Amino acid sequence: VAMCVGLTLAGKALGEASPASAELTAENVAWTIVALVTLLSTILYARYLKGLLGQLPLLRGVLTGSVVAGIFFATGTNLFREVPAAALDASLWKLGDGSIFAVPAFSLPKVSWTAVAAIMPIAIATIPESTAHMYQLDLYVNDVARKKGSKKKYDLVGLLDRNLIGDGICDMISGVVGGPAGTNYGENISTMAITKVFSVPVLMVAAVIAMIVSFFTPLIQVIYGIPQGVIGGLEVYLFGAIAAQGVAIMIEKK
Repeated sequence: VAMCVGLTLAGKALGEASPASAELTAENVAWTIVALVTLLSTILYARYLKGLLGQLPLLRGVLTGSVVAGIFFATGTNLFREVPAAALDASLWKLGDGSIFAVPAFSLPKVSWTAVAAIMPIAIATIPESTAHMYQLDLYVNDVARKKGSKKKYDLVGLLDRNLIGDGICDMISGVVGGPAGTNYGENISTMAITKVFSVPVLMVAAVIAMIVSFFTPLIQVIYGIPQGVIGGLEVYLFGAIAAQGVAIMIEKK
């Protein structure tokens, strides 16, 4: 399941790492170069940087790709994006024109049996996916523990029932206010595997920071402005790591 998820998403990653049009234009060339620079620099940072620097390879990869995109921007090729005006217009409440502070859009659910029929099979499909992710986490957390000299065994797979219950409750709460699904995405697990950061308090603080950021328009503009080529280059790495995790599980469990 883990390998299928990673390989299936690889198509999406490659689609964002390269322009939709095969026409040889300055923008298309710049897009591809930025994606390659982001991918290769992130891999090098993850492989060779140690300590605190080694825990920030993805952020450094984004910055490196954005710097290269900035160089192209200076030569007349703009790869940076702007937040759609409709997103700001849909805000629940804005301070003035919303250029500084705006409350994100919330929406209450509407009853639709067609939607229920469409979503129900997907809900079942997320169970084996979440199970695969728990095996991935179990593998990586215990590997880090061994490398740090700890003899403690973290039985994360044994907490699978709590994980599935938590997934369901979180999705219901998020769905009621119009939010996204909250499954433990393989991209996030790849991020933890690459950065070697598995701390629950760190993840909780990151979630709170993400929610705070969503209220401040300039911060949203900075994040949304990251070129698609940079995002695509990172996705190739993350989705590839998901597929590799599946191989790691098979080897570890023989």
